Amino acid sequence: MENSFGKFLKFGMLDFLYWAYFASFIGFVTTYFLSSGMSSSMLSLVIAAYMLFAFFGAFFWGGMSDRRQSNKKVFIPELIIMTVLCIAEFYLVKISIWFAVVIHPLVGFMAPPLGTNLDAWMLRSFNHDAGAFGRSRALGSVGYAVSMLVLGQIYNRIGFQLIPFVTGTLFAVILVLAALTEEKPYQVMKRRESSGNIRDLLKIRPYVFLVITLFLTGLSSAPVNNLKIVILESVGGDVSVLGVDSFIGVMVQAVFIFISGSLRRMPAKLRMLLVTVFATLMLLFVWLAVNPFMVIIGTVMMNVSYGLQLPTMREITEKNVPENLKNTAHSLTDAMFGSFAGVFALLYSGILMDAFGAKFVAFLGVLIMIIPLLMCTFDLFRKTETAE
Repeated sequence: MENSFGKFLKFGMLDFLYWAYFASFIGFVTTYFLSSGMSSSMLSLVIAAYMLFAFFGAFFWGGMSDRRQSNKKVFIPELIIMTVLCIAEFYLVKISIWFAVVIHPLVGFMAPPLGTNLDAWMLRSFNHDAGAFGRSRALGSVGYAVSMLVLGQIYNRIGFQLIPFVTGTLFAVILVLAALTEEKPYQVMKRRESSGNIRDLLKIRPYVFLVITLFLTGLSSAPVNNLKIVILESVGGDVSVLGVDSFIGVMVQAVFIFISGSLRRMPAKLRMLLVTVFATLMLLFVWLAVNPFMVIIGTVMMNVSYGLQLPTMREITEKNVPENLKNTAHSLTDAMFGSFAGVFALLYSGILMDAFGAKFVAFLGVLIMIIPLLMCTFDLFRKTETAE
């Protein structure tokens, strides 16, 4: 019991600090770019490049962990490289904003895959126990929420010059904690279940179904999530409301991730249907919003969706993907929902907002969500030939 509690405490703290670290830079860097003279059109280009590189980074770092049979040995050097890039970017952007065009995509190549790596590390350490993983991972969401709320106030009052100090301090603590955290050895496979090629993943029906569902859900919600400040301003909100919106939403997400062990008694297919239902509700609230409060309710709905989605997609991947492809598979699910869907969404969201208004992308998202809603509904009631 003491050992289990110690493991929960160590990984929970590591996850809390990592997501606080992530928020300290990634959560505010786009605002810093704008304050440094970057135009909105260039910012869209930089964000799109960041997401595109994050997509490729997911394959690279996930594959690296699978090949090295280690998460820790990949996490630590990747964390060091990312921190160097972040701090270098912060200072070089003061010289020329064009440095962001070169460096920020490289940050994207590192940042999102790090979180996936940590999730996979935790899952193995907790013997794939959804309840233990959920409780520790929930602390990561709390870390992000608290960091966004507190640092938003601090950066607003003192200035963005604190970003390198805060990011560097959190990095140093995470590095020490990660070095002291044990890693459970990978299982030695008696037979090679797959060649280790991504094409092998495409032969696994439940996994492919999951990836398609995540991509469509991400595609519909990405414009709202990435351009939330534009939508809030269209209904009378401002940057201060954005901080409250983020804090409330992610704290709700943390609750659902925390109780994911109990929710596992609900079939995974039903949980995936609820993921699409709550994502659709978010889009409906934003589309119909006449004040910031309705947008915040939508954010709560989206975070309920993600709070159900994260543990469920980890569970489905762990159940259906062979050991030598699990890191790559986890990375792909994150990339399809986040970076890959985001790149596609940025291609049309700005244009549609300018032409039809900020909330139009939510209406389009509702139309897109009809597809995964129907997919998950049919899949729930479909008679399975074999148990998943």
